[in-house]
Amino acid sequence: MQLIDRALSALEILGKNLEGLSVSELSEALGIPASSTHRILSSLKANHFVLQDEETKRYRLGYKICGIAAGIAIGNVLTITARGPMKRLAEKIDRNVVLCVMERGAVMNLTCIERKDSNMYMVKIGYEMPLYSTSAGRVFAAYMERGEALSVLGEEQRTKTTPYTKTDLQELNDELERIRRDGYALIDEELQMGIQGVACPILDSFGEPAAALAFTTMKGSGEAELAEKIEELKKCAKEISEAIC
Repeated sequence: MQLIDRALSALEILGKNLEGLSVSELSEALGIPASSTHRILSSLKANHFVLQDEETKRYRLGYKICGIAAGIAIGNVLTITARGPMKRLAEKIDRNVVLCVMERGAVMNLTCIERKDSNMYMVKIGYEMPLYSTSAGRVFAAYMERGEALSVLGEEQRTKTTPYTKTDLQELNDELERIRRDGYALIDEELQMGIQGVACPILDSFGEPAAALAFTTMKGSGEAELAEKIEELKKCAKEISEAIC
């Protein structure tokens, strides 16, 4: 625990000295031997939390720290920004609406607006789900470079939870093509019989999916009604995309 505490203290000190510090300077600030400081910095450098200037040999925070901080900020911004539009969408289509992100190669529900007539599919916040069998997961996969997407999908343990679950990689590849073309993913009784899930991307300023917006519905409402709900979903996702850019 002492090593972890020292590493965290080192990051905090470097965060206040953006021009960087030498081993001896950081050692003095931490109040520990230079040899111990060097070991801490070597570990942080190997994990890309700090960088070392080749000329001055001084250490400073690495971009991985920025990525973590940005991830926290984006998550907060997404949740705060999306709640209003999500609530209006849920009321308009009378369905559960979910905001999803991708973490460690899996889909995670970040927040949900539930309706009183909640359908039978339970939404679990913070629960990780696979890419291949979820509408949000397929949205994220569709926006990856295709080779990377198929590699990620290929590593998943793809099992048929219903007779309609798509598990074949070629079939999934075709589905990813359709998602990029049409702008949304549709899961038709692939997770649970009688339940459909639809998702579309929330895009950042680079045109990459920062999140996915989804809803679930009981099957049987008719194609025209479902199409109307999908259009409302796409409008809501566009509204949120524009708000976070």
